[in-house]
Amino acid sequence: MRVIKKLVFGVAICFCASIFFASNSMAAGRGVSDNLIKIGMIMVKTGPAAALGLPWGWGIKDTFDYANEQGGIHGRKIKLIWEDDSYQPAKAIAAFKKLIFRDKVLFITMMGGTGQTVALLDQINKYEVVNIPNGLAEEMYKPLKPYVFTLGATYLTQIRLMFDHIMHDLKAKNPRIAVVYQDSEFGKKGLYAARQSAKEYGLKLASELELSLKSVDASSQVLSLKKDKVDYVITCIFVPPLITFLKTAEKFDYWPTVFGINWSTDDVVVKSCQAAAKNYIGVDFVGAWNDKEPGIEFVRKLAQKYDRKKMLTCQYINGVAIGKIFIEAMTRAGKDLTPESLKMAMETLRDFDTGGMVPLVTYTSTSHAPTKYGRLFRADLEKGYLVPLTDWRKPRHQ
Repeated sequence: MRVIKKLVFGVAICFCASIFFASNSMAAGRGVSDNLIKIGMIMVKTGPAAALGLPWGWGIKDTFDYANEQGGIHGRKIKLIWEDDSYQPAKAIAAFKKLIFRDKVLFITMMGGTGQTVALLDQINKYEVVNIPNGLAEEMYKPLKPYVFTLGATYLTQIRLMFDHIMHDLKAKNPRIAVVYQDSEFGKKGLYAARQSAKEYGLKLASELELSLKSVDASSQVLSLKKDKVDYVITCIFVPPLITFLKTAEKFDYWPTVFGINWSTDDVVVKSCQAAAKNYIGVDFVGAWNDKEPGIEFVRKLAQKYDRKKMLTCQYINGVAIGKIFIEAMTRAGKDLTPESLKMAMETLRDFDTGGMVPLVTYTSTSHAPTKYGRLFRADLEKGYLVPLTDWRKPRHQ
């Protein structure tokens, strides 16, 4: 009887130990095998916002493919699984579940837009999913979200730079400033930022107008702004509605200075609008396609290598920068690559240099906040693309 009891006890111990180590192994090895690292990405491929998502996703994919050609990460090749959310929170949530539970990816590069990421913040933390969101709202880093690493100047930082330019570079007296914002979570964040920036300068916005992502005409908005004698228009919209707005303004012979945030600071605007873009100024936290910085030269060579010719925008540069950051972090994490070791490796980045793709990147264990730097660009009609108007700068109000 004693022998049987000891045998049963021993089997139980072995069984419990096997369960413990198996569960630990699953947690530690999610998405990682001896020769493969599975990574997810939730990024729009179809619909009105595809013009942003496709080049951004291509930048990340091409950077990972290039790393694979160089031998991968500590001998492991990267497999990127790209899910299309059509820029819809419900689809992003479904894609997240697929990537984590079915595909069992190590991490997800990004969760879609601002609304999608905010909707997934609890799940990101629960399942320890390292990501760099393409949304730039304060909720991403205040208070600290352990697995969210924000990259790029926030909408508030960008719009503050616009107001600084109006008030100090252009020395405007009693400017009439209005906001045209997209009917989405990100557009509302931009509206809030514009209200706050105006308040900091003791100004009151002359008008606040909504413009749908799907709009093919902006006549009512343009005529309203023209009637209100608005001199400066702050836009928080994507490239397609911005093009619509600028062309409509030209049709009605309305020529205010129009500002755009990073999502619409793109050469495509100049090429599509031509003369209608003559008063356009964009703010961005990524380098320009024609910069001579080493990182931008690498981007151009990468695009050529993978034959990226259509819809190639500054978002491609952003994607390459994100790919570079993740490759660096995975390399620093070493062979014992887990969600936690990747997170800790991200937090060792100090003034990480992408060669001019984005400002120097720093994360710590207590701060995953984005850069405070941005740069203004103006439309150069002769060259047919945007050129730097300023150097990298911080807003006067912090």
